[in-house]
Amino acid sequence: MKKTTLVRTDDPEKPKFTLTVTGEVDRVVTIKPKSVYLQGSQGDTLETTVDITPSQKYQFAILGLEQRVNKNIKASLVAPQGSEKSWQIKVKAESENTGQVYDLLTLKTDSKYLPSFSIRVYAKFSAKKESGS
Repeated sequence: MKKTTLVRTDDPEKPKFTLTVTGEVDRVVTIKPKSVYLQGSQGDTLETTVDITPSQKYQFAILGLEQRVNKNIKASLVAPQGSEKSWQIKVKAESENTGQVYDLLTLKTDSKYLPSFSIRVYAKFSAKKESGS
């Protein structure tokens, strides 16, 4: 990783300078997909699964899942079973209306490196197509 930023100071001889920070960044978790995008027709039930895999070096447990109060989106956390290493979130979105719905899932962990993280969920519901007679 390499990041550069402009630093402003109150030093009249050097009022600003560029600071570069470099180093290795370890991945703590792999989330697939990082955000959820669902699309369908009004009245449909849209479903997907998010896989959350802690890295081998930074193992953690997920202590809970919180979501905002969007009744059109439901999420449930599934813990790893047996030798599995990945957690799963089952996401389901439903709406009788057209339009978009959004929610933010926040997961709390026992990791000192990643005490919490969020996953965005978007669902778009279009008008149901009328079948021709």
